[in-house]
Amino acid sequence: MTTCPPEWKDSDTRNRCEHPDSSNRDPLLDAPLTSLSTNTTYQNWHCAYCHGDLDAATTVIWVASFDCYVSDPPTALSDETITEHLSFNPLTSEWNLNISLSTSDMKSRKSTVAYIQRRTDNNMQEIRSNCSLQFIIPINLPLPTRPCNPKEIRKCSDSWEDVEVKAQCEAYTARVCSGPDTYRNRHCLLCNNLDVPEKCYSGYGGGVSGYRPSISMLLDWRRPNREACASSEIYDPLSRVCRKVFI
Repeated sequence: MTTCPPEWKDSDTRNRCEHPDSSNRDPLLDAPLTSLSTNTTYQNWHCAYCHGDLDAATTVIWVASFDCYVSDPPTALSDETITEHLSFNPLTSEWNLNISLSTSDMKSRKSTVAYIQRRTDNNMQEIRSNCSLQFIIPINLPLPTRPCNPKEIRKCSDSWEDVEVKAQCEAYTARVCSGPDTYRNRHCLLCNNLDVPEKCYSGYGGGVSGYRPSISMLLDWRRPNREACASSEIYDPLSRVCRKVFI
């Protein structure tokens, strides 16, 4: 579900639901979530909110996966340590990992990538890395689901006049591609002045070309945390506060 009901009046919630923030600066509210009571998966929290479908007992928020790219990673970093040193840069709209550790805790391998800068004067090593964020279907989710694609083209071009094709474009999902772009269905492709669909290829994006993620973290919002939150709240380890997410 990627839209609010027609009768929904709050324009801010509707905009956040139907035009999500592609930078995912707020992973808790930007993550897709699935309602076990209605068997519906929503594009983000705002879409579930305008449908009144948020319940602590039946709402499953998808897992946030952070992948960071460094050529000389430490032997082990706990999820808690990674979380504490993750930050969103509003100037670049990127998630960054900035962390300093003793070189005795690191693997002694030669580094050739500029993400890591060693400081030999105080025996510390700095890790500075850009990280990509993706949302993953929780493995314990009992329902068949498919991920929403916020970057796909779901509307006709402004110059398109055929209202029947426009209605079909906004009516169903059966993705097709053309070049680097993904369209919600063949009608959306057609009303954007294209008529030759191509096969869609799903590849890993958002990282550094040629590198596999060397530091990864799965952020499951339901895992035990250091704070006692109310039943209508979830502890957000990135902002370090309890946040009300259920109705």
